Amino acid sequence: MNLAFILRKYRSRGYTLEQSLAELADNSITHNAKNIWTYMYWSDDQGKDSFIMVVDDGDGMSKDELLNRALNIPKDEHVDKGENDHSVYGLGLKAGSFNHCTSITVITKKDELIKKTLNLKDGITDNMPSCIEHKFVKKHLEDLNSRKSGSIVLWSDLDNLTKLRASERGPNFYEDCDKAKKHFKLIYHKYLLENKINLFFNGKEEVNKTKKFDPFYKDNPNTIILPGSEISFLKGGTSKITPYIIPIDTTNENLGKSRNELQGLYFSRKNRVIDYGGWFGLGEKNADKFWGTSERFNRLRIEIEIPIETSKDWITDSKNQVNIPGYAYSKIRKCLIQIRKDYLEKVNLMNGENKQPINETSKKKNELIRILRNSVLNDEELVKIEKSIKELNE
Repeated sequence: MNLAFILRKYRSRGYTLEQSLAELADNSITHNAKNIWTYMYWSDDQGKDSFIMVVDDGDGMSKDELLNRALNIPKDEHVDKGENDHSVYGLGLKAGSFNHCTSITVITKKDELIKKTLNLKDGITDNMPSCIEHKFVKKHLEDLNSRKSGSIVLWSDLDNLTKLRASERGPNFYEDCDKAKKHFKLIYHKYLLENKINLFFNGKEEVNKTKKFDPFYKDNPNTIILPGSEISFLKGGTSKITPYIIPIDTTNENLGKSRNELQGLYFSRKNRVIDYGGWFGLGEKNADKFWGTSERFNRLRIEIEIPIETSKDWITDSKNQVNIPGYAYSKIRKCLIQIRKDYLEKVNLMNGENKQPINETSKKKNELIRILRNSVLNDEELVKIEKSIKELNE
């Protein structure tokens, strides 16, 4: 069957732009990149001359790797290559990219410099998109040619990024870049904290560099690590579950999400967060409703490691969503029920220690405030207000 025809079927896989860019970053990390630069250039409302480019200084790819895996549908099952290998199905680059564009150009250097384009019309071709002549792209091509190794992935004809947007797409284009930066800040936080990679957006300066961030605040003295557990599954592998009560004074984390949205489970695989936030359809056994996000648990974040041996049971083929497999569901739920109980006990204890004695004057003021907040006051409440004011002034 025609390759381009097959790949057109991948155009509605539900990837957000930041998730698709993460597929490219995953490939860069798999090929041992230290620095990854993401650029987004807006030129026109039709997306013909606009482009998105991801550049890395990794090992590059051989011709065989490029033609038979990166730009094609792999014929064999993926063989895991170690702790930095983030490939699961071997489809990420194609599926993620074609959600937003119709043409992917890869320029890579390992033993030699190779340039190939995969588009939805011709499949794999030597024909290059017009944006490859843009001075900005040419500059990066020259840089790559002077280096020992590395890769450039270029998206062109950004039709899906433009057709669903208003004509003032340009400014929004760069808002998308900011969303991607926040997404990378969280999902690659372990790599950033351990100085394994540097992530840049729209530039090479320090200001363009993604800042380090730990969603669990492990180095903060006010963080509390609750008892966790390690669960083994009959289907293979183990999951380590580690719960954290984050400090109460964490407010603006600059992730584009509220603290309520960030509570709950964080599923990671090989130091890369796959999916996070919320309770993933879990709840008490035989209960009518699932756990929801609420103020009550908004300081509880739980890290769960996905077993490498059975990753495909947990991760969808778009590699941005976790579905807890049936054989793991009850074990994880049982563990989380205990964690939530421990959390409430600890938080209630801390709240009790921090409570200040309330004197009679404070009680009267609080009651007065409560009454005044009422939009409709009856005669009895008006009398009560007058009496309270007199008592407070005595």
